[in-house]
Amino acid sequence: MKIAIDRIRVLAFALAFLGVLFGIFDAVRTGALFLSIGTIVIATTKYLGSNGHRKIELILPVGMAALLFVVALTLPHAK
Repeated sequence: MKIAIDRIRVLAFALAFLGVLFGIFDAVRTGALFLSIGTIVIATTKYLGSNGHRKIELILPVGMAALLFVVALTLPHAK
């Protein structure tokens, strides 16, 4: 189980990195979508891997990433 979560986390970091690169190179909407999905996966896997389950450690980053996702979808004239 731990190996699968680690692989998913590595893919999520790659997705977040791609999001930053797309954002830098003028594909703002795509970059924000990739970054938000990567952030949600990273926060969820860290929450599942931790022993002390404090819900704020999951709710706050996932909520912020979900809001970034919604804002990216509503951007007018984004490339």
